[in-house]
Amino acid sequence: MRLFAALFAVVSLVPAAAVADQLYLSEFTAIIPDWHPETEFDLSPPEGRGMVIYEVTRFPDSIEPRPEHLRAAGEFWERARAAIKARGWDDFDRAVADGFELMFGDDNHYASREHVADGRVLDPERPEFLIYYDAGGSKRLAGLMFLAGVGENGPQFAGPLSVWHFHIWERKLCLWNDLLVDGMAEGDECPDGVAAYRSPEMLHLWFFDHPQGMFATGMDLEPFQIKRLEEVEF
Repeated sequence: MRLFAALFAVVSLVPAAAVADQLYLSEFTAIIPDWHPETEFDLSPPEGRGMVIYEVTRFPDSIEPRPEHLRAAGEFWERARAAIKARGWDDFDRAVADGFELMFGDDNHYASREHVADGRVLDPERPEFLIYYDAGGSKRLAGLMFLAGVGENGPQFAGPLSVWHFHIWERKLCLWNDLLVDGMAEGDECPDGVAAYRSPEMLHLWFFDHPQGMFATGMDLEPFQIKRLEEVEF
């Protein structure tokens, strides 16, 4: 896969900076992150903005991943790809039959409530979400999304490569099982779940050459990038 040819080509002999003792955030803008300590951010509801996305890291000064980070990323990607192939989830109809359903207010993320509720974090055989785009007249699997535990920070198993993110909304949404967006809240009330301004942390894993990397936060793809999904094989 070209994805790994490019990934392993960036191994640097310069050691990455040490892991920080605190979390650093950057408001997501699809460009180079501008990391600052979490304590410097006002994470209250963003009035008039609808939603804000923040990326999260403990490696604010790291540019190049260490070789062990690249190995961890590669092994995780291979395990996830093998799981998709074994379960046939590159076939959209098979995924739906296995319980994946479109998340509220979304066009691409299909969630398994069974996986959301199983208490597992970063299990490539039980992803909380499959990510599909319309390409070539069908739904094409582009990647996965994983959720951290309730109130927990996602583990950066691949060092600075594995940057998690979360959402803060202007209005409260309903979180089923405290994790899955399931509707709009009426004040502080939800028919099934809790009302919250903030999502859990989440991590994407892409199966194609995403322009911002294997774990990129960005969901907006150019038409030519979506076209490439027709070439992805499992």
